[in-house]
Amino acid sequence: MSPRSGVWGALVGVLLWVGAWGWARQPVTPLPVTADAGRFSEARAWPLVEELADGIGPRPLGSSEADQAARLLERRLRALPGVEVERQEVSGTRLEAGVLVVYRVVNVLARYGGERPEVVLLSAHYDSPAESPGAADNGLGVATGVEVMRALAAGPRPHQTVVLNLNGGEESGRLGAAGFLEHPWARDVRAFVNLDATGAAGKALLFRAGPGQAWLLEAYAAAVPQPVGSVFGQDLLGSGAVPLFTDFEEYTAARLPGVDLATLEDGYAYHTEGDRPGRLAPGTLQHLGDNTLALLRALVLPAETPVREAPVGAFFSVWDRVMVVYSPRGAWLGVVLAWALTLGAWGAAIRRRGLSVRGVLRGAAWTGLGGVLGLAVPLLGALLLGGVLGRPHGWFAWPWLGGVTFGALGLVGVCAAEAAWSRSAARREGDLAVRGLERWSGALLWGGVLLLVMSAAGLGSAYVPLLWVLGGATGMGVAVLAPRWWGVGWVLAFLPGAVVTGELVGWVLALAVPLTGHLVVPFALDGAIALLVALPLAAAAWLVPLVWPWETGGRRVLGLVGLCAVVGWGALALVPTSSARRPRRLRAVERVTPEGATRGVQSLDGLPLGAMPPGVPDTERTRPQVFLPLQTPVFPPPRAEVLHEARQEGAREVTVRWTVPPRAELRLEVPRDALVGWSLGAALPVLAEDRDAYVLHVVAPPEEGWTLTLRLRGSAPVAVRATARREGAVTPGLQALRAALAPEVTGSFAASHRITVEL
Repeated sequence: MSPRSGVWGALVGVLLWVGAWGWARQPVTPLPVTADAGRFSEARAWPLVEELADGIGPRPLGSSEADQAARLLERRLRALPGVEVERQEVSGTRLEAGVLVVYRVVNVLARYGGERPEVVLLSAHYDSPAESPGAADNGLGVATGVEVMRALAAGPRPHQTVVLNLNGGEESGRLGAAGFLEHPWARDVRAFVNLDATGAAGKALLFRAGPGQAWLLEAYAAAVPQPVGSVFGQDLLGSGAVPLFTDFEEYTAARLPGVDLATLEDGYAYHTEGDRPGRLAPGTLQHLGDNTLALLRALVLPAETPVREAPVGAFFSVWDRVMVVYSPRGAWLGVVLAWALTLGAWGAAIRRRGLSVRGVLRGAAWTGLGGVLGLAVPLLGALLLGGVLGRPHGWFAWPWLGGVTFGALGLVGVCAAEAAWSRSAARREGDLAVRGLERWSGALLWGGVLLLVMSAAGLGSAYVPLLWVLGGATGMGVAVLAPRWWGVGWVLAFLPGAVVTGELVGWVLALAVPLTGHLVVPFALDGAIALLVALPLAAAAWLVPLVWPWETGGRRVLGLVGLCAVVGWGALALVPTSSARRPRRLRAVERVTPEGATRGVQSLDGLPLGAMPPGVPDTERTRPQVFLPLQTPVFPPPRAEVLHEARQEGAREVTVRWTVPPRAELRLEVPRDALVGWSLGAALPVLAEDRDAYVLHVVAPPEEGWTLTLRLRGSAPVAVRATARREGAVTPGLQALRAALAPEVTGSFAASHRITVEL
């Protein structure tokens, strides 16, 4: 087997992968305002993003800014010909983790009637957190929804009806979507498309589809100009490992089929005051709009679109140009084919090239060792950065440096295993070519086992090992049957798996690195990021010593990647851990309770507070969280006014008007043993045995006060705990703290006041 052929094949394969990856990453060109009326135009949609984020600013549920945004959206939609617009003001209750949530929300609904009553719902939320102007989250989605409705109204009348729900309560617990489901238009919904964002750049990713909705994915794959997506997001969020939620959960809980689209890249400003229009990358809005409009047209323009509940095995995109969708049956056929090709390649190698079953197992053992070292070395390097040098999180502000460093450390581990294997082979006079086939066979064995395990667990992301095994087995067959084409075999083994793995790792890191800035964990996350980088690299790194064995170039490879690893590791220890564009996050909460008043200050990345907040004693700065006494609390308490009390045998009814500061939420805790019922139109929830109180959470109480009647047991006074809470820098102390933060630090703030009321 020609080493030179393998080297050239490796170079060609890597160049093909890098070139295609760069081509796929090119942003979409935004269309001007003069674009055809039936096209989506970023330039036409852009002013609405600016009006929402810069003109109005943060739009939390129940605020005057949220009402201003709703009226703006009403005006924009009423200007569209043939579009029916309705302002939905809805109140309701819902049970979440034993807490009864009481809400009021305003949705802006638009309906473009088709020839049939069936509805395809397009949904995006216009509210934002109290600290965030919400340009990306979710000005992008709102502007996309309005421009898509305009483009649809400018074209032929659809056969199915389109309803746009611009809802006002996603950030407070997906309340806008819950409110829409009470509207008569919701009864005819047969599919939905939900738009949201965690990032301000990149292309919109389809990362979830309602269970059993293969037809929706097939429509997306066939219709959109640049499909981007992966079932991995569905696997990840379905596991509960990542605490991200959108209105998708609300709609699918109502058994509506749909898809979730979102932008992920550059999520450093997510839910902060930095989420402004100037941060948004050109072309991101255009891509989201193009794909949304194309999907909507595919669903509503045909006279009849088959709606069939069919399970989804997997879906993933290739170079942002092709979307692959297949069923669970197709997934298992892929497993069978992968193992058939693997067994065939092993059989050919045993017959023609001297491979043995023992050699396959030996290759699996040494390849497994390489994988373990490929993970252990970057993990050790990451832990040393924080634990020994005290310099964690350099990769947060310099993600490319972290990727290069941890990737190089992973290759060091793989090459170290190859060096050990070469010494073992020298003692038993092992043939170099046979050792290469053993390594190749061992990697296929690991991949095949992983494929079986993931497929048996029902994970759609088993498509990643599937493509590695299919490519690896095919490439090995070529290398064995036609040794002169060894390089071609290497390319076949490398390219399919590298394409999907590279895209997937890019999305995961784009989400994970900024997310580490606000996960509220008690430790640095260097090890987790190192493993995210090293895991896919270790899975494919067996290909490197296949081309450059230790005896014929492996030493030079180890020296090169070792130098890169050392330089990168040292640089990570020296670079700043945050910047104005990639800031650290601080959380400060002023709490007033009957026991006293404190200001809690916490870093949200698990690192020591350091110099982030002013006013913290030097002795406390090595901790990630401190509680400081609050000398002059100013956030006002809730007020309770008893309007009426009626006594009956063994019980009494007490009607109370509760008043909280403007924009504050109200939380009531009523003792379990004392409460018989309430005037909320909802039964008392079933409490767990360890819960001693019924909890009510009133999200947006009216400014004039919120009235509640409680039916209480007995005549003795009942102690009810009442808490008023508001997000934002709403006190002079919090405002001063925010103003004093350095440019590389951003903050979120809240104030609360809890009292006990005897009823």
